[in-house]
Amino acid sequence: MKTGDDLARRFDVVPVKPASPLVFAVAHAGRDLMGIDRDQLQADDATIRSLEDPLVDQLVVGDCRLDAALLINRTARAVVDVNRDPVEIDPRLIEGGSGRETPRTRAGLGVVPRLGGDGKALYRGRLAAAEIQERITKLHLPYHAALAELMRGAHSAFGYAVLVDWHSMPSAAAKAEQARGGVRPHIVIGDRFGRSAAPQVSGVVRAAFEGAGRRVLMNRPFAGGYTTQTWGRPDEGFHAIQIEIDRSLYLDETTVQPGPGFAALVRDISSVARALHGALESKKAAPESAA
Repeated sequence: MKTGDDLARRFDVVPVKPASPLVFAVAHAGRDLMGIDRDQLQADDATIRSLEDPLVDQLVVGDCRLDAALLINRTARAVVDVNRDPVEIDPRLIEGGSGRETPRTRAGLGVVPRLGGDGKALYRGRLAAAEIQERITKLHLPYHAALAELMRGAHSAFGYAVLVDWHSMPSAAAKAEQARGGVRPHIVIGDRFGRSAAPQVSGVVRAAFEGAGRRVLMNRPFAGGYTTQTWGRPDEGFHAIQIEIDRSLYLDETTVQPGPGFAALVRDISSVARALHGALESKKAAPESAA
């Protein structure tokens, strides 16, 4: 793994001026393998990239007038997943099998994934416990330290902070949800069933997307991951939501290049950011903890 200055681009932090209570994070758009031994990987590039949220960083930064601080992870999810609890170490991946059995590790999607998004194995064999811990220490923990600095800074300035954690879902996941529930979502907003953010926050985001003609579902099939769970503490003035975007809205999923809807979605995201920022500036629509 890279060391020292080579790790400087693990993630990008872009502050906003004037200060804002909003923080936008993109956890899974990174592609850098951070110098891990490529011989360890049996997966081809397609399997490695199947774990990405492709181009979501470009969607979010497509319009610089977001009124939100940005945190963009540059580390490939195949190396370490910053949206997983660091204790979720897959017993089937670590040498000696001393990890933790959870639904995510059983699916091969622990803090260091064992499988790609296409279900194919990533690694040729098991990884040493020391290597997994090194990835957590050098990549996972610093990302969350940077996020904590942004969130606490916003909270200190405004009395509350609002995190939007941006992700994307394969069109197959949206179709599967349609088969289950009858509605194919363009956007899924996860607020852990109302536990991670005040209703005003989720409501403004939902209304803004629906106003742009997007179909929105709440918490189905994604209610929010580790980051949302960590920062979703409305009683303390920390609000967090996760947003999943159907990739067919903006992406050619075969070539992994921007699709014809890319520019329109950039505009919609900018509109959502403006609506949320405007609502937070209003005493009426601000989170209850800021009233």
